[in-house]
Amino acid sequence: MSKAKPILLAASAAAVVAFIPAAGAAASVRPHQLEGGAVTIQSWLYAVPSENVLSGTVWDCFKITGAINDQGGGPTWSDGSSYGAPNTMTSGGVAAAGRECADKVPAGGFVLVPPPEAGQYQFATYTAAPGSPGGLSTVYAVHTIAGQKGDIYITFSGTYNMTNNPVPVKLANGSTVEVEPLTTGPECTWVITGGTGAYTGLQGDGTCFANAENTFPWINHTEHGQVWWGSPPNTNSSISR
Repeated sequence: MSKAKPILLAASAAAVVAFIPAAGAAASVRPHQLEGGAVTIQSWLYAVPSENVLSGTVWDCFKITGAINDQGGGPTWSDGSSYGAPNTMTSGGVAAAGRECADKVPAGGFVLVPPPEAGQYQFATYTAAPGSPGGLSTVYAVHTIAGQKGDIYITFSGTYNMTNNPVPVKLANGSTVEVEPLTTGPECTWVITGGTGAYTGLQGDGTCFANAENTFPWINHTEHGQVWWGSPPNTNSSISR
């Protein structure tokens, strides 16, 4: 019996070695999505505002495409035209937007800060100057995008035209654009700070645009940018660092 033990031990060791992949094999099965790259996020958000509409909670459905492909909340749109169609409707837009999400899920919340008065803040560009139709409110939001492969933690910052008239905004290059009612200003940005599941360690940044014209409390929310795992890219960032 004692002579059989080395044979059994050797067989067991061989079995264990057979199940340990070589370093090269492990590298070859690295998930493609860990390479990162450009992404587009299409979302419909359902806002539940407080009494003064300066804060609230948010539900959503979304699709993310590009370097990551996932969705959540039962998005029903099939293309860009059907995705943005409710905002173009002069009647029935709210009901149409509600049909964009088959099973909306909780996403997070938002805070709005009224626009500064002229001269109130030293570096404020979007002010409610005398004689103007008003300024842009600041918006800050922290959301969790709940996908099928895991959660993504994303934060938004920008400005919002909460008035009934277009608000002229002077850009850094000296040109002026008009921000339409219930849309975001030209410098809305987002960052991804992490996630769970397949998105553990994910980071990213980019630009955003939101439109609630004809659909509020439903908000069409679109993001473009880059995502990565580990160190950020040196040349492919969507916004300047």
